Amino acid sequence: MGLVGQPVPEGSWSFAPHENWLLHDAVGSTPQEEPHPIMAFLVAQRGLGVSVAEMFRSWDTEMADGPMLTRTTVELPGEVRADVEYRVRGEVVAVERKRGRTMGEFDLLTARFEVYGPEGPVATVTNTYALPRREAA
Repeated sequence: MGLVGQPVPEGSWSFAPHENWLLHDAVGSTPQEEPHPIMAFLVAQRGLGVSVAEMFRSWDTEMADGPMLTRTTVELPGEVRADVEYRVRGEVVAVERKRGRTMGEFDLLTARFEVYGPEGPVATVTNTYALPRREAA
């Protein structure tokens, strides 16, 4: 479909040691200096060059439409650390039109977000979203 290959505006983000501690505490993990793997997902989301709402809007979906995250995979070829500025690049890698009894017509859109630190790639986060589509008149 037309969205495949569409880039997500590049951005950057870093997190402080206390944010790492809070994440560990929130997920019931013993706080430690090494970030919880979920932090790679957060870096990818927060490091976009646009808000999540703007990202969905570029995919012809409003937050009020109820887009849903249906699947996430996180690959960690490097190490995510606090107090490091990470660059995030993303693009749409697949779109599949579906129809369901409850949701009606929707797209399963898969986007890949690559997280880069000063030494190179540290994480790849691949998210699949269910994006409701208005029924054809």
